[in-house]
Amino acid sequence: MNCIRNTHCFKLIKFNKHLSHDAAPLPKSIRFMPRPKSLPIVGTKLDFIVAGGGSKLHEYVDFPHKQLGPIFCDKLGGSVDLVFVSDPALIKTLFLNLEGKYPIHILPEPWVLYEKLYGSKRGLFFMNGDEWLENRRVVNKYLLKENSEKIFENPVKNTIHELIQKWINETKKGFYVPNLETEFYRLSIDVIISAMLGSSISHKFSAHSDALLTAFAEEVKKIFQTTTKLYGWPVNMCQKLNLKAWRDFKKSVDVSLFLANKIVEEMINIKKPKDGLINLLIEENLNPEIIKRIIVDFVIAAGDTTSYTTIWTLYLLSKNKDVRQELFKKNSIIGYAIKESMRLYPVAPFLTRILPKECIFGAYKLKGGTPIIVSIYTLGRDEQYFSKATEYLPYRWDRNDLRRKELENHVSSASLPFALGARSCIGRKLAMLQMTELITQIAQNFDFECVNKDEVTTKTSQVLVPSQEIKLSFSLRKTVSE
Repeated sequence: MNCIRNTHCFKLIKFNKHLSHDAAPLPKSIRFMPRPKSLPIVGTKLDFIVAGGGSKLHEYVDFPHKQLGPIFCDKLGGSVDLVFVSDPALIKTLFLNLEGKYPIHILPEPWVLYEKLYGSKRGLFFMNGDEWLENRRVVNKYLLKENSEKIFENPVKNTIHELIQKWINETKKGFYVPNLETEFYRLSIDVIISAMLGSSISHKFSAHSDALLTAFAEEVKKIFQTTTKLYGWPVNMCQKLNLKAWRDFKKSVDVSLFLANKIVEEMINIKKPKDGLINLLIEENLNPEIIKRIIVDFVIAAGDTTSYTTIWTLYLLSKNKDVRQELFKKNSIIGYAIKESMRLYPVAPFLTRILPKECIFGAYKLKGGTPIIVSIYTLGRDEQYFSKATEYLPYRWDRNDLRRKELENHVSSASLPFALGARSCIGRKLAMLQMTELITQIAQNFDFECVNKDEVTTKTSQVLVPSQEIKLSFSLRKTVSE
């Protein structure tokens, strides 16, 4: 009898193990991950080049996501397996649970090689390990803590007001079509400098600063442009052969770092008000050289992120009259307008992490050191996360707007322009303050429309930029309501 009972129990155990195995299958290795079709030796490199190379990387990656699903692997013509992911749950797990104490992101290969060859020590973006963590914690206190942006309200608003007054004077003469990229690049740098110095000192801190900052803004743009041209090529070989693409990149970095250091030296040497970030960091007893490195990188990074997001937002508003009229009447929706433009045109179309150790990532067991590429561009345009995904609908972010009920899908975590976790964008509050204030002042003072004749598309230049210069015609806003 006991023999029969034991035999029955053994069968139940085997059956239950089978059920458990079905419920939670063993993780697969990366070699079982979906991959685009490729050729022997060259892999997908030819497809990548035909698709437009680095300038169309966001579209190239978007296509296999549509074919293969939210996770796939591609070498992009190189020798390393890159894991691309567009699943919000997996991405949240990556940023909050798997990136480790010292998150590591992937730096563009030309930047890494430049630092290795010339020993150029950089700021937070380039730091790793304890050096990154210690300095990041200090800077977090002033840029990311609750209401920290209020410290910088006056310098930001005053700097933006100067630009708006210039535009008002220009539009009094007639329609004004500014070079938005140049104007906003320079504005972003001016805003950062004002925040560094504090509310009581103008960013025009020397007689030659205007020419210096203008030259600097132009050189910083070239860093991103020349980096993109090197994408997909053997950078070490380009450097050894001293090809033009490498020479152009090196020159843009050389000049940008030289000018940025000159700018920061002037800021550090003048009398500093108590509410400027430079003085706040000095009071934290940070090494002066570390402060300089951090501020130099802030100044270099200022241009692209805020300027292009602002350009995309104004472009979308110019194309959507109903939204523009709503904005004119209710400035409180400006934050939603910016969030919606960042969903459609994320300034960083990809976010990256390198896994610090072996882990389970979805259905796969991945080794430590595996590069993970988060497809931000694909996420924001996926219908399963955002209904009417290609339409510009700022109200989708307003929980109190009744129109939102018409949208079946809205997964807010599928739009991550500033990333998540310990290494999320350090300047996000300052950037939102600048963009919100700038678009508010533009909406209060101007009517504008797009005058581009050809369709504006997107290209990757490290950040997501327009395929052509966006031209908006500004006129003084009529006092009567539309």
